[in-house]
Amino acid sequence: MKTNLFAIIFCILTCGMLVSCVVPFPSTNSLLLSPEQQQFINDKYEQEVTVGLSTQTVPVLNLDWFEYMDKYFTKYVKVRVIDIYSNREYYVKRMGGYNHADVQTIDTENTKIFKEIYGGTWSWKRRPVWVEIDGKFYAGSTNGMPHGFDILQTGEGGHTCIHFLNSKTHGTKRVDPDHQSCVKYAAEHTVDLNNYLKQKNM
Repeated sequence: MKTNLFAIIFCILTCGMLVSCVVPFPSTNSLLLSPEQQQFINDKYEQEVTVGLSTQTVPVLNLDWFEYMDKYFTKYVKVRVIDIYSNREYYVKRMGGYNHADVQTIDTENTKIFKEIYGGTWSWKRRPVWVEIDGKFYAGSTNGMPHGFDILQTGEGGHTCIHFLNSKTHGTKRVDPDHQSCVKYAAEHTVDLNNYLKQKNM
């Protein structure tokens, strides 16, 4: 009689342990789930583990031309220029300048893009830009009127200017308010830069 009782108790405990191992996680048993159910669980898990993780924001640096940018944006360095209004980009090299950067597009294809940004007609109108130098982005302002020296001869017929915080013109040697307004605009639109970079990486 006692042997039968022990056998029954043993069976009950054994069954209980087996059930407890299976019941809490029935949905993780891929053999019992359809492919759609497995995908749902995988997606849900990925969403849960990423909750609370902040995405890294790329800052727009707004640095003084004379103290910093003249040293960072050295001559003959190729940089990416992103036009904020049109969300188009082109590449230039700094070829000179001391109160600001005198630049030229690196080839005819980039000259074409630059001119298209200005509606196909060169203009002195200032436009806010982000300038990428060594992986960092700086607030800047450009004009779209080639003038003066034409070293690279990429179809511009001259060079254009990129201004940064507190830079000056070469003619009057004064801080240009329109350029500075564009620099300020570029510095304040960090969210737009990050959205642009996100779309480019998709």
